Amino acid sequence: MSMYRQEIIERYRFPRHRGEMKNASVQGEVLNVLCGDELTLYFLFDANKTRVENVTFGGIGCALMTAAADMLCEHLMGKITEELKAFLADDMLKLYGEMPSPSRLKCVLLPYEALRRALAGLA
Repeated sequence: MSMYRQEIIERYRFPRHRGEMKNASVQGEVLNVLCGDELTLYFLFDANKTRVENVTFGGIGCALMTAAADMLCEHLMGKITEELKAFLADDMLKLYGEMPSPSRLKCVLLPYEALRRALAGLA
């Protein structure tokens, strides 16, 4: 299977969850210093901060990072906080659907790192 399979290209060109969220409950910002990819995940939680009502992303990055961020946003919609905390790097790779090359692994895992930073802001 090609690293740039059709879904990756489609989500890079037409991401479904891209956009800054002005009323975010919490956000997680990350930077890949190796390539310059920048990513912010924005989360809107319910009043009790227990369920994700909306999640979007912003930033500048490669096709793999953008597609992975879009996939993650879609996956996290409606999840409860405990599910977010239980989501692991391996889960991110499964969600992405194929193993990236070692040099591109950081690109695919950047959204996961942004999730971890956002969760730290919930405390």
